[in-house]
Amino acid sequence: MKHKYWPDIVREVFPRAEIFDAALKFPITEFGWDVHAPRSTMFCNFADPEYRLVLNLQDMLTAHHRDSKWPSELVKLEQHFKKNEFPLDQIIVLVWPLGIKKDWSKNSFKLIEFSSHQYETWCSYKDAEDVLREAFSSEHKDFEYNFVCPQRIYKPHRAALQSSLDDRLGNISLQTKGIELKYPNLSVKEYDDTYDNLANLLAMRKNYNNALFTIISESQYSEEYGIITEKTFNAIVAGHPFLMCAHRLALEHVRHYNFYTYNSLFDEAYDELDNVVRMKDMIDSNYAFTSKPLSAVEMQKIWEDTRGIIDYNRNYFFEQFGYQMIDELRMDLLNLWGK
Repeated sequence: MKHKYWPDIVREVFPRAEIFDAALKFPITEFGWDVHAPRSTMFCNFADPEYRLVLNLQDMLTAHHRDSKWPSELVKLEQHFKKNEFPLDQIIVLVWPLGIKKDWSKNSFKLIEFSSHQYETWCSYKDAEDVLREAFSSEHKDFEYNFVCPQRIYKPHRAALQSSLDDRLGNISLQTKGIELKYPNLSVKEYDDTYDNLANLLAMRKNYNNALFTIISESQYSEEYGIITEKTFNAIVAGHPFLMCAHRLALEHVRHYNFYTYNSLFDEAYDELDNVVRMKDMIDSNYAFTSKPLSAVEMQKIWEDTRGIIDYNRNYFFEQFGYQMIDELRMDLLNLWGK
């Protein structure tokens, strides 16, 4: 299936836009990403009122800049543009995290909340919809563990989560520290060699099919503006209820994307708590699921009771989510065009 190429959506609205489609320079440093942007206005065509400079910040943004509440990449960009007298009203920056746009200064460059990485992941999963639906169909459920918690790269919050969970009840990994899931999955090297989220999800299918729910260990925890990644979509596609070890208000952001969360099953009050207590409260307030063994019969009953949300989320993901992303990108661009 041929999907819309998101830069084409930008050019539908701003035909003379100049697009930096991956403006964050690899690799990330201890001070955040360097951002690829024109050094001066002489490299741009701002004299044309229809010209727009569009920078896509395609990955997570780092924690607060030392002099600001904002991610360092946005602070550095704003400082660079102001110092070199760029016309800020002709600059559009695409960012992955939710919540930045509503807080961002109206006197700076324009922000649109759109993740090219999310969209590209959706395109890949959508193309394999039949394969994924079969791999995670009810016929393959064989409940053994309360939960699965896949973690590839060491991060402090992931190490804390791994040490706080009972691996007799859950199937937990922290691959870069040598802790693997109980059943097959891609090794760190195999994943790094391919960077294929679809292949990774399919490789993990037995780990998902043998668990009732997922404890999603997202990419960011302490950052105010965190991201929702394929780790969350994997749980949705696998037909799992989920808890989230993630940035504050991560569940709210999942609902913003029009998915349902599981407040009829889990205590989700942890989502609003501060970093220091959020993870512990997520585990403790859901003791019956995170710390108490469930029988296969109990897990089957819980799964059947939540089937309505499971099916809605999976159907919405495949049938609407990516199209909704593109529609919202177009609408946000049109709103800027009209100003």
